[in-house]
Amino acid sequence: MSSSPQFTKADIELYRKFQTSIFAFIEKMWGMTPQPLKQEYVDRVKNGEKVKAEFFEEFQKGKHLTWQQCQIIEAIERAIRKEGLNRISVKSGHGVGKSAMLAIVLLWYLFTHKNAQIPCTAPTSDQIYDILWKEVKIWLNLMPKWASDLFEWQSTYIRIKESPETWFARARTARKEAPEALAGIHGDYVMVLADEASGIPDEIFNTAEGSLTGPNTLVVMISNPTRLVGYFYESHHRDSKNWQTLHFNGEESPIVDTEYIERIIEKHGKESDEYRIRVLGEFPAADAVDEKGYTPLLSQNDIREASFTNFTPPLRMGIDVAGEGKDETIWVIRDRFKARIVQREKISNAMTILSKTLTLLQEYNIPSNQVYLDAFGVGGEVALEFVKHNVFINAVNVGDKPVWEDDHERFLNIRAMAYWRLKQWIREGGELIDSKDFASLLTIKYRAMLSGKIQMMPKIDMKKLGLSSPDEADALMLTFTGDNLIRQREEPVSSHFDPFSLF
Repeated sequence: MSSSPQFTKADIELYRKFQTSIFAFIEKMWGMTPQPLKQEYVDRVKNGEKVKAEFFEEFQKGKHLTWQQCQIIEAIERAIRKEGLNRISVKSGHGVGKSAMLAIVLLWYLFTHKNAQIPCTAPTSDQIYDILWKEVKIWLNLMPKWASDLFEWQSTYIRIKESPETWFARARTARKEAPEALAGIHGDYVMVLADEASGIPDEIFNTAEGSLTGPNTLVVMISNPTRLVGYFYESHHRDSKNWQTLHFNGEESPIVDTEYIERIIEKHGKESDEYRIRVLGEFPAADAVDEKGYTPLLSQNDIREASFTNFTPPLRMGIDVAGEGKDETIWVIRDRFKARIVQREKISNAMTILSKTLTLLQEYNIPSNQVYLDAFGVGGEVALEFVKHNVFINAVNVGDKPVWEDDHERFLNIRAMAYWRLKQWIREGGELIDSKDFASLLTIKYRAMLSGKIQMMPKIDMKKLGLSSPDEADALMLTFTGDNLIRQREEPVSSHFDPFSLF
């Protein structure tokens, strides 16, 4: 890493080769080469044809870099040769080896550029420390000892021992309230690495912009494309002229677990945004996104009027209780295929709600354990009245976190989870009796948070936009909260959600 006497002329020549050839570095350090092209496609690729998965020979783990990983390397090498832009943005499906590629690139850049400085960031500490930093440690340990001995791996830094204060990579979590994760770096050779960049606040990038303009600066962002707003999104859209942009489809990756793809299809469907984001590596398909990233949960085209008005057991009931600022309590009943508003009450109290509910339960032959009521605020008082009269219903606080791990990782709270299930139910054929009565469904909006979790627009924000409280929509939403009330089971709930299933 220097021209000091312990290095031979051949060593220095090899080092210089490493500076412009990441492939040569990887082959020397780990014995890995690119996934080979089939002979019949070599000339076509040389002539500029876009590569596809079928162009390549069988991938061998531990021997090959995937053809998709090679695209990142080729983009960086173009930037090094000044033949391509020095900003690279990669949208990707899950499991294509993006964190491994970032780790390898980090070690290459430190090894080959004297006094290089590499700020690294990701939206969560798990992503930056438990995934990326741990991945760097794995690849560092696999290097030849003479090479790995040049590095010092620390919990938040990776330093070159020769000059640890000026030659390092640094890991920091990207937080909006502390936007300096990519700031404070100055040197002749700087490379910025952003993992899961779609979830990184714009403030982080805006703060760093001043230090990203040097002639030898590289920026590499990789992410599942979870949000339709933000710095990463714009790098593939309005600002794409300033980036080398790449796209990795998980279906085409030789290392993606096919069982993972099948689970996504089973749980969410091939037409879902989840499939687009996690598998195809595409941004969500939402049509209209506001400046805060919210998009409508449903469109008018999704709503179908029920042709039959009779219910088929089993049934569920949702009750949205009138509270402060609202003037109606709403009762909705749903079977597997259709839903209907069955009762409204302009002036309510706990006793009138109890009385009307008991009447409806008898009329529609619904057991009390299939009634779902929002227990937040005044709803808690109503739920208590039911208990006093030995009527045991399900009191749900939709602001709580979902119980099951899959839902907890994906949704901010039970309200978001239940509305998402409502959306699935309608998209899969659920119908509404007197659909005009459910007009408030079209006012419900959602967005992907920086964490990637789905959030419904809070009611207080809806009110600021002049939207009425979505009472009818909330009553229907409550009928999709069921399994979160079961706090203990010997076995976890199935990951597959059948939108027509009630039980």
